[in-house]
Amino acid sequence: MTRPIDRRTFLMAGAAALGFVLSGCGGTSAEPPSTAEPPAPAEPSGSAEPPQPQESQDDEALAQEEQEEPMQILVTVNGVAFTATVADTKAGEQLVERLPMTLSMDELHGNEKYCYTGEGFDGQQFVPQTIEAGDLMVFGSDCLVLFYETFANDGWSYQSVGKIDDVAGLADACGSGSATVTFESVA
Repeated sequence: MTRPIDRRTFLMAGAAALGFVLSGCGGTSAEPPSTAEPPAPAEPSGSAEPPQPQESQDDEALAQEEQEEPMQILVTVNGVAFTATVADTKAGEQLVERLPMTLSMDELHGNEKYCYTGEGFDGQQFVPQTIEAGDLMVFGSDCLVLFYETFANDGWSYQSVGKIDDVAGLADACGSGSATVTFESVA
């Protein structure tokens, strides 16, 4: 008849086994691992292909900068053109995928033009403290909004799509009624 192992003995045996296993994973050297690059492999003689140049660190940094550069679009309001920077958000990406598009945007509250697009945006919503003139946002899931006045937000949630870069003349271009607004890529 075997006797059951008590919990304390079981834990001590497990800790000892774990210590034994882990002791084989690390070295005894106190020096950090070498960061020197290994020597390049020798070229086989008579190779038919010339060696390929390696991308320099400068080329890699330039490529990364190009990827991080914000996308610009053209927003034309009642015939007046403005450049806008697309937000680095899912809703911003979805807007770009739908370009070009022209919308008849209705007036609301003397500070915004809006249009239900019928095609949802599924980005992350947030509650901005202040809505700024030039903000392009989505209200709900499919209502694209262009704000042309700055004001304090009363707790409404939006998805960020982008922002008009220079709002000089935006309110005048929007006017007091509906506006025809075209969104397109910058050529």
